[in-house]
Amino acid sequence: MTTVSPTGRMPRRLLRRIDPFAVVVGVVSLVTFALHGTAGYLSRDLGIYAYAGQQVADGVPPYEGVLNRAGPLAHLLPGLGAVLARLVGIDDLLGMRLLFMLFAVGSVILVYLLGRELFETPWVGLASAAAFLSFSGFIQYASNGPREKTPMVFFLLVALLAAARRRWLVAGLFLGVATLVLQIVFFVGAPALVVAALVGERGRARLTACLRIAAGGAVALAATVLYFAVVGALDDFVQAYLLINARYTSTSPVHLDRDWRRLVSGYGASSWALVGGLLALPATALVAHRRSDRAAPLLTGMSVAAAVGVVWTVRDFDSWPDAFPLLPLAALGAGGVVAALMRLLDARAGIALAVACSLVATAFALSFSVGERSTILDVQRQSVDGVLAPLPADASIVSIQAPQTLVLTGKRNPTRHQMFASGLDDYVDDTWPGGLAAFQRSLVESQPDLVAIGRPRIARWRRAIKEDYVTLGCAPGWTWFGRRSLGPAMVARLRAAMVEDCSTVSSALSPRPGSRLVRAR
Repeated sequence: MTTVSPTGRMPRRLLRRIDPFAVVVGVVSLVTFALHGTAGYLSRDLGIYAYAGQQVADGVPPYEGVLNRAGPLAHLLPGLGAVLARLVGIDDLLGMRLLFMLFAVGSVILVYLLGRELFETPWVGLASAAAFLSFSGFIQYASNGPREKTPMVFFLLVALLAAARRRWLVAGLFLGVATLVLQIVFFVGAPALVVAALVGERGRARLTACLRIAAGGAVALAATVLYFAVVGALDDFVQAYLLINARYTSTSPVHLDRDWRRLVSGYGASSWALVGGLLALPATALVAHRRSDRAAPLLTGMSVAAAVGVVWTVRDFDSWPDAFPLLPLAALGAGGVVAALMRLLDARAGIALAVACSLVATAFALSFSVGERSTILDVQRQSVDGVLAPLPADASIVSIQAPQTLVLTGKRNPTRHQMFASGLDDYVDDTWPGGLAAFQRSLVESQPDLVAIGRPRIARWRRAIKEDYVTLGCAPGWTWFGRRSLGPAMVARLRAAMVEDCSTVSSALSPRPGSRLVRAR
């Protein structure tokens, strides 16, 4: 009599547990993101996270290398990408972008799993995942990161999936992790989890569930505090993560027409899927309650989260990436519409409808991915290489809202202050000895060879250095300035190395008529 060892049965058991639809979703999303390419525009915001990641990879704790108000994981995760890139011998930025692409692929898979869980059919899971994949702004940053909002969405989805399975401690833990990437996700994730717990549990179990959610978040925060205490940067964490946001961050005035144009600039036609999915979510929750579906509590929580998230986003809407926390909710709302229509049809017709919706959304995603592929990063690299070529290897660069130059050269800024928008200039003015004017003088006195200044408020910084620096030319996203004492001959060589003039750059970074995406933010 022959026996099969338990270890021999393990691969078969594992294979039986793998959902083939999840594999298909992962492959399709990976292909979609890869077709968009990894040479897209390195904007100021992407540059700050990439530079922060390089500093972490060099052993500098978050916030000490560069001051930024996002969570510490917005520094640590790009840092992981840079470390992995150096291990395999590829460019730092490429390593970060590939890692963040995996977070994006994982997010699409999680939307599928959550849709399958909530609506109890893989076909609606496919439709939900396809709806999520069709959000063109998400595709943009899936391959052209590192953008902190991509892993934020991933961790939010893990929390929602855990809540769907009533694993409240795990849900709270991953909401805490998501909030440590970017704080704004808390105002979507917390209402979703708490309302789901209150609606889904009974009696004392409600309090227990809420306490477990809070405990999970506390574990994530405690681990972070311990890390910063060990590396000796706890005060930096408290200042950057909490106090600067509370004191210096101001909200933008609400302007619905302008905000809608900004939303459409990033999501194009998929903006309607975003709005429609959010509007469909409360109706989906109501139907689930009437049917006594086990998904009703979480759908109710997600409906409340959508309402709170919309109010919070409109209250402080800078540009289309601010809508990222709402994307999973909208995709699942769209899945709820497909589920409702499937119930009106017989089984075969319902499946055909779900497949058709999935194919249309996927085709839209592929069309955007290929049609909006960009190689503007190559121009940025050419500018950096051209400017550095005539200078000695130890040439120094100061970045003023132009971290892209540091990312592409591997050089380090002499100060952690290089971002001065949205209240950070007020923070420097209050904390730097002598204020912002003294800080500007200190940059000139340090005599860097090059100064790179990005938007906004470029004129103010140009005035601060005009006595000692001359304009060399522009690159996509910043303007180069050279030290006068380099001499006329060197200044002429540097100007000749410019690959773009300023008018060309301004035109390249402006929205094209009919364009579905503004490349720069």
